[in-house]
Amino acid sequence: MTNKIDKQSFGQSGAVCVTSGSASGDFCAIQVLAEANFSAITWPELTGTLTGIAIPAGTVIYGQITAFTLDSGKVLAYNQV
Repeated sequence: MTNKIDKQSFGQSGAVCVTSGSASGDFCAIQVLAEANFSAITWPELTGTLTGIAIPAGTVIYGQITAFTLDSGKVLAYNQV
């Protein structure tokens, strides 16, 4: 039997591919596919900010993220179970 953590780890709850604009949902991770710049991110547990920072491709951001706005780049936002 697959548990929730396994499903999240392997993307079995689905994902959203974003190349610009905003996305909302219950995300457990965001994988940067092409260098990305966020203008907004809703992540209550985050101390500080990720806006205005060029995040390199290959980076995976883990957390309980509920919304974000992407100015540039390409990301895959994994749905939380």
